[in-house]
Amino acid sequence: MPKVVPEYKEEAKNRIREAATEKFLEKGYKNTKMTEIARKLGVSKGALYQYYNSKEALLLDVLNGDQFRRSSIFNNMTKKQLPELSSKKIFDKMIHSTTQIDKLGIEIASLALHNPDLMKGVRDFYLEEVNIVQGFFDQLKKEGVIKQDTDTRVIAVSILSFRSGLRGFLSTEEKQETIYATWKLQTELLLREIMV
Repeated sequence: MPKVVPEYKEEAKNRIREAATEKFLEKGYKNTKMTEIARKLGVSKGALYQYYNSKEALLLDVLNGDQFRRSSIFNNMTKKQLPELSSKKIFDKMIHSTTQIDKLGIEIASLALHNPDLMKGVRDFYLEEVNIVQGFFDQLKKEGVIKQDTDTRVIAVSILSFRSGLRGFLSTEEKQETIYATWKLQTELLLREIMV
């Protein structure tokens, strides 16, 4: 088998991840065939298997990549924006992911119940999301914006757990205004507790 230049290999894997992510979101994991991903890239299915030995390995790499993490509001939030955490704008960004992402997440969680490798991938995905939020609050702690005794890990888990719970309420008959009012109340209480 011919050797591949390392930089090219990583670029190719990035392209495969992006194409797979798009197809998984469009059709779901189970309904996406490796052939369709290859077709999207204009390569043979065999070319994909030079980089990934299975569709599951590709899914795990998609979960470990930054495709979904780029959308985290905490990646680009500044300390000046922290008081806006309880705003409707931030609420909408935190709560309203696309329907496809929600459906894919449910499908992956269901598959993970019977697959230890995928379960580990899902756990790692959530823990990395916690790390992103914690990193934001760690930086604020260094800058003296939040109290020094603040446990930033607890804050990160709290925010993400709260967001996930409220997402669940979006599928009920609960009014959108009530869900937002709940977000606003809880985040304002949180900020009052940790701000200097």
